[in-house]
Amino acid sequence: MENSGQIKVMPPELASQIAAGEVIERPANVIKELIENSLDSGATSIEVEVSLSRKRIRVKDNGAGIPSGELHLAVARHGTSKVFELDDIFNIGTYGFRGEALPSIASVSRFTLSSQRSGEKSGRTIVVDGGKTVSSHESPPIGGTEAIVENLFYNTPARRKFARANTTEMGHITGRIIQAALATPSVRYTFIKEKKRVMEFPPASSLLERVHQIFGSEYSENLVKMELADGTLHVSGLAGKPEFNRATNLDQYFFVNNRPVKDPLIRMSLARAFDDLIPRGRKPVIFIFIELPVNEVDVNVHPTKAEVRFSDPGRITSAIIACVRQSLSKYAGGGGYSVAAQTAGTDYYVAPALSGYPAPKMEPHLANKRETGMSAGFERSFELWSEPLRENDRSNYPPLGEIPVFSPVHGVLSPQSKVVGQLFDTLLIIEDGNRLVIMDQHTVHERILYEKFLKRLKEKKVERQQLLIPLTIDKKHGRADVIRAHLKTFDDLGWKIEEFGDTSFIVREIPAILSGKDIVPLIDELAESIAGNRDSDFTTMISGLVSNMACRAAVMAGDTLSLNEITAMVAELGRAELPYTCPHGRPVAINIEKERLFRHFGR
Repeated sequence: MENSGQIKVMPPELASQIAAGEVIERPANVIKELIENSLDSGATSIEVEVSLSRKRIRVKDNGAGIPSGELHLAVARHGTSKVFELDDIFNIGTYGFRGEALPSIASVSRFTLSSQRSGEKSGRTIVVDGGKTVSSHESPPIGGTEAIVENLFYNTPARRKFARANTTEMGHITGRIIQAALATPSVRYTFIKEKKRVMEFPPASSLLERVHQIFGSEYSENLVKMELADGTLHVSGLAGKPEFNRATNLDQYFFVNNRPVKDPLIRMSLARAFDDLIPRGRKPVIFIFIELPVNEVDVNVHPTKAEVRFSDPGRITSAIIACVRQSLSKYAGGGGYSVAAQTAGTDYYVAPALSGYPAPKMEPHLANKRETGMSAGFERSFELWSEPLRENDRSNYPPLGEIPVFSPVHGVLSPQSKVVGQLFDTLLIIEDGNRLVIMDQHTVHERILYEKFLKRLKEKKVERQQLLIPLTIDKKHGRADVIRAHLKTFDDLGWKIEEFGDTSFIVREIPAILSGKDIVPLIDELAESIAGNRDSDFTTMISGLVSNMACRAAVMAGDTLSLNEITAMVAELGRAELPYTCPHGRPVAINIEKERLFRHFGR
């Protein structure tokens, strides 16, 4: 490549301003860097004051402080107390380490740094303007460090030109303070905006308490504690209940070794963990903390350390999925559980199976009620995976309320709950103490079949049914190519399909739960799902295929059920690992309080 200009070494001031542009993109980055320095100093109280109208930022802490003789080094490029040889880069246990933050800030602002080292009688102040030291002098003791940033980007017009409105920038600043407060609940944070104290977070004893301080009871009451330890890897935090979801990712907070990050691997893992629990297009609320040895994660891949790189991303993904699903399972009333590895190939991810539930028993008040025979498809699905409900076996079934059923809205049924019946041949009606619980029979049954099928798939025990008369199907070339390329996948799912010409196939066996169903459209759906998920991992594709099959096999709106069948369905839902929604994210139930109903009728 030709270049007509002479090669020259940039002046130090210009080099500093360019470097600053990588680290300090906006005022919020200043806040982040200064807070991290405070935390590294051991501060237990941090005060942030911002006035964008006056172009002034101040951060004050009660940390250990900087020795007066080293204050000038703190604003010198690459002045650091943490990295002295190359190997130190790969063993970073602090927030800051490269020695770029303070000099970068000082090169594009008027920067005043005052500090008193613990044990020293007085402090020291240094003033840097546009990268040049203006003054350095002794100052009164302040018990920590105070940094004041004024006229940010005054000497970089191009950067100032792209600055957003003050309201936008203040939103980013608030977000940075919230991230820091979540990462360190034991630290007191004070935020003063335009001379008004807008946030005051006293030290919290737990993450949940800190979340309550920041977001209020709406959040703290809809979060489930989660924790998983796997050797040197520890995943913890708070997961939103499935019905507590959002339209965007704004309420997702990720921390790696207490460092706030925006990591696509974590986001993807959470999407897979909640895939069948929340509606498509909705996002879970999550506060997730990942802790692992510092040499297993690279925090030096981004100038602002906003991104990280894991040495074993597969392990991280498996741990996140298992942690989220186990925690929601236990919250739903589950007993024991087992975790299957999240891998490709034939090792499918299986939702943790629950154990410890007694076999369902009919409520005494259901005796002598209407007892119609079960529909063929409904009966077949329960014969496969549970003890059939028999009239002479009622003594073996506990009261309905003892079955640990949970829905996103109505909670756990009480011992006094009783099945009332079916509404519009679609909804299941249950009286539960002071509320009326309404379940969608299709979503309930779909969730049951989905989890049972995944479990059988993992165990390679999918029940099959041989067709008395094999079915011949003919597909267009595109669809035929997909089926031909995934005959093994169909076989794993309980289908026996053989090629019969260029675009024709013979179906000899089908999954037993699909007995009596129209399978031709389902084969088309499965082929379309495979074609549309070629870029997805194998496990995600399998989960989608099982979801489609469960949807087809489940009872539909309009199917009449007896009280016995309803009771059996509710009992099966109690055994489900995640009885919140159907696999597509639709809720299984709602409830209406008795007081609300009576108030409507003037009682």
